[in-house]
Amino acid sequence: MSTQNSTINRDSREYWNKRAATFTRDATSDYERWLLDLLALEAGEEVLDMGCATGTLSVPLARAGHRVHGCDFAEAMLAILDDRAAAEQLPITSHLLAWEDDWEEAGLGENSVDVAFASRSLMSGDVSACVRKLDAAARSRAAVVVPDSLLPSRDPRLLTYLGRAARRARIVRDVARALASLGRIPAFATTRTVRPMRFSSVDEARANLRRLAGPKPFTAREQRLFDAYAAQHFVRRATESPSGEPSEMWVLDYKLPVTWVFIGWGTGPSAWA
Repeated sequence: MSTQNSTINRDSREYWNKRAATFTRDATSDYERWLLDLLALEAGEEVLDMGCATGTLSVPLARAGHRVHGCDFAEAMLAILDDRAAAEQLPITSHLLAWEDDWEEAGLGENSVDVAFASRSLMSGDVSACVRKLDAAARSRAAVVVPDSLLPSRDPRLLTYLGRAARRARIVRDVARALASLGRIPAFATTRTVRPMRFSSVDEARANLRRLAGPKPFTAREQRLFDAYAAQHFVRRATESPSGEPSEMWVLDYKLPVTWVFIGWGTGPSAWA
């Protein structure tokens, strides 16, 4: 069973549009509560949520009375966000917007919101340019949450098994350098999450694991190694469907932890409060 041609770039619009239907969730995890506490928004502040997906953070912020600009480059994510906002009549404006787009044209240029943040959506590209865009848009404060470990789109254990390099992300360093060039004083906080690897079929499990090896095509040797690795580390477990019918799930037999760093800064003369 080959997964040679099943890779999809995790940074691509195609990948995130396909994930939209199963992505929606409420802000109930420890990570999301941690971030909302750190943002510590004041009553009535207007917010830019860059990489908002289907509104995991935008929706609770709007419920709390904040006017939210939810920005994402995946149309399917924003369609679900719009439906959620309409159902509850929430003050959310969605923007089909990527980091490299013209934010000014989208109405999100200089001093357009009180607080601008990007939760786990700044993983690659021109980090300095992205930081400058958030900084310019925010009248008061800006923040990012970025990985301080191997990117969550990679599995270090699998990469080592295949003989591929497993390099730690340098995004924290790049953000810090960008802020230093702007004369900003950042505040830091750290948390850890575990990436869930549970799938409804062995094909889905293999395809997702294959993406964690990176987009470079497998050699014949790597494909053989991958096939053996997937067979060894995916475990079939009995479960129950939402209707109560017996079902099964394929689960990776080890954890994939990711270390995340919150970096917040004041966009005026003061530091993050």
